[in-house]
Formats: sequence, C-alpha cells, structure tokens
Amino acid sequence: MSSNSNSFLPRLRSVFYARFDEYRGPEIAYQVPEGLIASSAGFISAGVSPTPSGSSRASSIILLPPDRSSESRVKPSPRKSSFSSNRTLLNFDDISKYIIAQSPLCGRLVTCTAGIYKVLGFPVELLGNYERYYFRFNICFVFDASADLSCYEPIVRKVNRVLTACEEESSFLSSPETSFKIHAILEQLYEDLNSYSETSIPIDNFNSIELKIFPFYPNPPPVKDWMVPVALIRFDNIMEQNWDLTMAKVCKYIDGTNHVARIAHLADCDIVLTRQAIGHLLYYQVIMTIDIFQYSNMYTLRKSIQWLADETHVKEECGPYVIKEGRSIPDWPKLLHLYSRMRPGKTIFEWMQDHDVRSLGIDIRRFASFGVIKGFLRRVYCWPMLLTDEIQQPLESKSTTLPPSPSPLTSRKRASSLSVAPHATLTRPRRRPSEVAPVFATVNEHSTSGTVSPPPRVAEASLGTLRSRAGPPSPQTIRVREPRRHSTTTPASLFEIAQALAGPTEPRLHVVRPRLSRSPSSPVVKTQANGAAPSSTPVLVSQPLAYPPSLVPLLDGEHHTDELCCRFEVGRPTLERWLVAVGEGSGDGDFGKVLIIYR
Repeated sequence: MSSNSNSFLPRLRSVFYARFDEYRGPEIAYQVPEGLIASSAGFISAGVSPTPSGSSRASSIILLPPDRSSESRVKPSPRKSSFSSNRTLLNFDDISKYIIAQSPLCGRLVTCTAGIYKVLGFPVELLGNYERYYFRFNICFVFDASADLSCYEPIVRKVNRVLTACEEESSFLSSPETSFKIHAILEQLYEDLNSYSETSIPIDNFNSIELKIFPFYPNPPPVKDWMVPVALIRFDNIMEQNWDLTMAKVCKYIDGTNHVARIAHLADCDIVLTRQAIGHLLYYQVIMTIDIFQYSNMYTLRKSIQWLADETHVKEECGPYVIKEGRSIPDWPKLLHLYSRMRPGKTIFEWMQDHDVRSLGIDIRRFASFGVIKGFLRRVYCWPMLLTDEIQQPLESKSTTLPPSPSPLTSRKRASSLSVAPHATLTRPRRRPSEVAPVFATVNEHSTSGTVSPPPRVAEASLGTLRSRAGPPSPQTIRVREPRRHSTTTPASLFEIAQALAGPTEPRLHVVRPRLSRSPSSPVVKTQANGAAPSSTPVLVSQPLAYPPSLVPLLDGEHHTDELCCRFEVGRPTLERWLVAVGEGSGDGDFGKVLIIYR
C-alpha cells in the first residue's frame, strides 16, 4: 500500500516499543525501521554517549548490571539493513513524558504531534513484583501529522492489551528470556499492516495478535426527502436473501431519478426507515446523492472544470453516458461548450431552446447528472422568501363612500366601523396568520357562479353601500350584535341585514353555513339551501385557500423549492401558483412580495 494511494488508510511510518527502565528511565527498546526515532538512550546503548561523564544519566550506565545490558538493543536485527535510514522522524526525548506517561494517562489512548509526524500510543502501567513496584511500557505507531487515525485507534489499543495479558501471565515483556521477541513482532506489524491491512502474530501457546484494519468513513450528510440517490455499484450482484427487509426493498428503486420520498412510497416503507437505509448506503459510499432533475432547474460550473476538462476519464465517459442510443457522439469540445452555457438565471428548458440540444440526441437528465456526479457542475437552488410577516387576504381593497348618518352607532365600539367619513378609503386591518378569517362565497339570483365575499369588516362597508342605494339616510339604528354559538355565522347575519336594507323588492335569504368534512385541498363542494333549485336559490360555497397556510412560515429564505415541493407533494408549477397567491403577484415570474433568491 503506497503512501500516495487512494486508500482511506494512513501509512504507518514507524512502530516502536518503549518502556521505563529502572536505571535509564524512559527509553525506546526496539523500533522498526531502526534509527528513525532519535533518542539519547539509544545512542548510549550503542556505546556512544552524548551526555557528560559527570551527569546522572552517565552514572546510571555505570551501575547497569551485566544481565540487564541491552543485548538485544545493541545487536542489530537480521533485517536491520533494509530498514536503516539516515533520516530521523522525531526525537524521543521531546515526547517521552507522553509515551511513558504518569498513572493518570495510563490505560488511555494518547496522541502527540512532533513536527510533521504524529505518535499514537496506549501507555500501560502494571503493578506487581517489580524492582520499582510497577512496570510501564507502550507500543506506539508513527504517522503523518495530517493522517486520520480513527481506524488505527482500536489497533493500538488491542496490541497493548494483548501484550499486557502476556506480561501478567508469563512476564513476557519484563523477562530477559522473552523480551527480545518484541522486535520480531514489531517487524511483522509494520510489514503486514502497511501491505495487507491485517496480520496474525502468534506469541505463545495461548496468546496471539489478530488484527484487521477497517477504514472509518466520514459521517454522511443528513438524508433529506428531496435527495436523489445514485448507485455506484450494482446491488443485484451483492444483494443476499438475509439482507434487511427495508434495505432490500429500498435498493430496488434506486435508479438515479427517484428521490427519497418517492422511494419510500414505491417501496411501501416508512419514510424514517427509508432515510436510515439511504444513510447506511451513503456511509459505506456505495451511493451518492444528487438533486431532483426538472426542466426548471438552473446549473452553473464549478472551478474544478479548469482541470477536470482535461481529465481523460471525463472525456471518455461523458459522450457515451449522455448521448441517446443510436445517435452519433459529439466531440468533447462541443459538449464542454454546452456545459459552459449553463448559468444562474437560465433554466434547463431555456438552455435547451437556445442551443437546440435535442437535435444532438442528448439525454438532458443524464447530461446534467454527469456534471453533478463528476463534480464540475452544481445546482443553483431557488429560495423563496416573503418580504413581510403579514398575510394579505387575496382580495382587492375598494374605495367606499358612505353618507353621513345621524345614527348613534358612533358611540359604540362595535359599530364604529359603520360610520365612515365621505370619500374615505376603507383599509383592511392587519391580522396575524392565526387570525385570518375563513373565506366564503355567495351566489345571488342574477349570477350562477360564486363570488368570494369579503371578511366581516369589508361586509360592513358593503352594508353602507346598500344603505346608500336604499335612499337618503334615515335615523334608524342598526345594532350589530356578537353572534351566539347557536346562531348563524357573522357573514350570514350581515347578509340578512343587507337584504333587509335593500328594500322589499329583493327576496330575503336565510343561508345556513354547512359543515363540510374535507381537506383544504379537496374540490369545492356547493351546498344548496332549503332544498331549492340550484338555478334560483343562492348557495354557500366553501372556497379553499389558494395556498396551504403552513407554507407561509416556510418562506423565510431557508427552504428551497425542492424541499417545499416534497413537503407538500406538489410539482413546481403548483408551488409557483401558491407563491403568486402569497405574494399577491401578477404571475408570469412576478411573485409580488415573495422574493426568489438563487444560490
């Protein structure tokens, strides 16, 4: 395994065994390759002492017993020549207090960085019948400082724990008769982990080191309902009968076009379980996610196009992937030119018309997906944002002039809205979203289609108009009471008052509000009053809102159109009509108070 390979596993630079010697203190007993970790204790064992003769370290060497002389350290290994190097990675003395650590750090993973290298160890302290009543050691692994060591953490922990068990059972590390075997163990660790990412090392009749490195993949992004999974492998070749039921059902519908919510519907699976299944596939990097393809999408190039345009694999794969079967494949400069014409503000449909893409036999969905998958094309999302926190009723304000009336209603708060100065413009009071009144429609005897009646205050203004039509102002008093629970609704009561003021020539209607059990998005249901003929009897029609009320809080610039379409299970044209209704725009790209942000 080379250091510059495309593997997720970092390369092991060195491995060494450090211990606390009763006479020398912390030292490196063995290392592979040899000579890469510089240490004053290592030079001493070789017969070269950089310390003054009067130093305490030099005097400790004189007191070294003959049987504890580092025979194995002085004697080179049979493969020393293959590992020798004039270059040192780091100095052991600088990090010795973290390698042979004090008691609070023992039994824990310790990582220390020295220059451009990183050392990962697991210091161990054993109490027992030792010369200093304890024995400390550590098997350490050296990597590049930028390496991710997540996959090696369990390896280092297991190696030290196995050797701890060997020491407790047979004094494998502290006994001079067996401690020299550590060098052979380090050599096999270094060679096998770098070459095969696994190893099996027998130690004695009862203990062995069995290791296998499993790469730690980065955590995948949260799975959203509008993401479209694209398979990077063939699931048919690896799928088995003992797979998880949800996973087996979900994989059947991963085709690069179905988004997560649609996959859950087609597979008849719970949406939460579907997200978890997609998340597992993302973690093991067998799929990737792209955006939902629509002809209203917008795309633009990334900076990576500067070098990806010259990559051989991009040139060779693009044509066969994006061209329909049976059509001639254009050359790469032509396809690259089409990619360069994609920009924010221009939809896929407009881009197709401007460059006559269909005549080239290009599969538009594959053309856009190829750029997103290779990383040189990105989606430009539309983020709608309502510029005001207030919801405007989809009704036009009308200017109403009422003649002066001597009615004493002006002294009542409830009837104050009926006294309007001449030529005054009636304005609607602002309401919170939770206070929006229901919208009703009434049909008179001269009309066959329902018209939406204004809210109560606008109806009161219409009452003044009817009074002006009935004749000069009269001193009669109109008292508008709060409706009782068992009475009809306020719009119906005002309708009766308006009919009474209009004169005896117009028929009086008694309209009862029907109770409809349906969802806001179901068709309009007309209910006839008193069982009369539909052609001559006014009816009350429950008119649904032009948009779902829960849409408005989501228009904060943090939810793009793909998310909104998946949440409300509608297409892009329906969502645009809702945005026009919310923003009171004129349509055809004009959303009124709804601002569209492209990013």
